[in-house]
Amino acid sequence: RDQGRARAPVGREARPDEELKRILTDLASDGANQVYVVSGRKAADLQHWLGLIPKLGLAAEHGARWRPPNSADWQGRTADTKWKDGVRTILQHFADRTPGSLIEEKEFALVWHYRATEPEFGEWLATELVAMLEGMLAETELRAYRGNKIVEVKPMWANKGAFARELLAPCREGDFVLGVGDDRTDEDLFEELAPWALSVHVVGGPTKARFRVPDIRALRR
Repeated sequence: RDQGRARAPVGREARPDEELKRILTDLASDGANQVYVVSGRKAADLQHWLGLIPKLGLAAEHGARWRPPNSADWQGRTADTKWKDGVRTILQHFADRTPGSLIEEKEFALVWHYRATEPEFGEWLATELVAMLEGMLAETELRAYRGNKIVEVKPMWANKGAFARELLAPCREGDFVLGVGDDRTDEDLFEELAPWALSVHVVGGPTKARFRVPDIRALRR
């Protein structure tokens, strides 16, 4: 995960700090390891922040695009953006009526951020927005997903679980497999991990992970 400092901003403002970069560098430098950062962030963000770490795999937009270890080239599908105009109109309506919220456009997705809004009002509107989008998108390959103070509209195939399924296909029982995350979208990844794998959820809330740690500091230790 692209976690920031323990007290750093989250959401669009979160970015990896130097300690995290050192940890990822150490892990990826071991020839026995294959390390991927799988994030909802855009490929350009991951490339800017982590692209210079040798042998580190990157997967952007929940696995819609990825850059394998020891490669400088990004792979993935061609983005179909025809659907964005209709969805953007709906998101803009909610952004206009919700002070502090905003819309982010990614290559494969549109995101409504409401972290800076009044908490109860933001959560209520997010529920309303998802219900509206579910009806609108029912006959398409798109879905609306609740994340950490966001509602994201993206293709069903762009999720961390599907990416993990492909990545871990060669693994067998006895291999060391560790998956870590702190967001609702990481539950898709946890669900795909084998029963013998180590899955770790950061902070509280319901989770499919086998283990929990209370915060980022504990995870890094």
